[in-house]
Amino acid sequence: MKPASPTYINFKYLLYTILMFLFLGNCSSMLFYPTKEMYIPPEKMGFQPEKISLQMKDGTNIKVWIFKPSKIKVKASILQFHGNGENMSSHYISLLWLVEKGYELVIWDYRGYGDSEGEAEKGPILEDSKEILKFQQNRAKEFGIPWILYGQSMGGALAIRAVGEMQNKDGLLLVVGDGTFAYYSHVAKTVAERVFFFPIGQLVGFFFSDHLSPGEVADQISPVKLLVVHGTEDQVVSYPNGMELFQKAKDPKIFWEIKGGGHLDWMEMGRSKGAKNFLKFLEELISHWNP
Repeated sequence: MKPASPTYINFKYLLYTILMFLFLGNCSSMLFYPTKEMYIPPEKMGFQPEKISLQMKDGTNIKVWIFKPSKIKVKASILQFHGNGENMSSHYISLLWLVEKGYELVIWDYRGYGDSEGEAEKGPILEDSKEILKFQQNRAKEFGIPWILYGQSMGGALAIRAVGEMQNKDGLLLVVGDGTFAYYSHVAKTVAERVFFFPIGQLVGFFFSDHLSPGEVADQISPVKLLVVHGTEDQVVSYPNGMELFQKAKDPKIFWEIKGGGHLDWMEMGRSKGAKNFLKFLEELISHWNP
């Protein structure tokens, strides 16, 4: 018997990989990559956030951190939906600089992440997201301040889907979708095309479930203002995905193209020109806010 040729072996491996990709396309394991590790303790950064546990409708306990300005009156509260990897102990750093500018930062860990209980699954996490939105809305109302929803990558998809289904958006000043997308299948397609080749990307996209995608409700964010931010060189969630989300939404909406920008790297911890422009943008919105 002749030994199998290297070409044949590589093709079998490629086919197996593709089939596994398709099989996992509808599974949460392809969407969420939670860890339990504590990456950057806030205390080492000089912050003492309020740490609370919220019980969801099904009894699952979800962990929340609240960072408050120490010497400045709170201008608005920002609710952060982080990306799909690691947990909030590595993601809060990206927006922490806003606390020193007078903004409260509220971040939470999806179920299965960090110290939050449960398993990371799209449906249950979306239901948790809706409860977190109500929690944030009630807090902002209690303190008489506006609130902002900031979703990053996968967190942007969850946040936009949740707020799109939210009937009462009182006090919500702005929704930010940073490096995010409209449809799960379209992200899977572009990733597969980078890893494999064109026809395989089409096949993967066809089989990947769009259930609960944000694009289905993006037009329901209005009349709240939507800001979509996307780097032109984003190698995780490609630029066209962000543009598609923007096109699905209704006015009022704004698109910020970060030329040469990668994935969620444009703020540079508040040092970049883009970050300074974002701060001015927030100040302008707040100046026109009517309780």
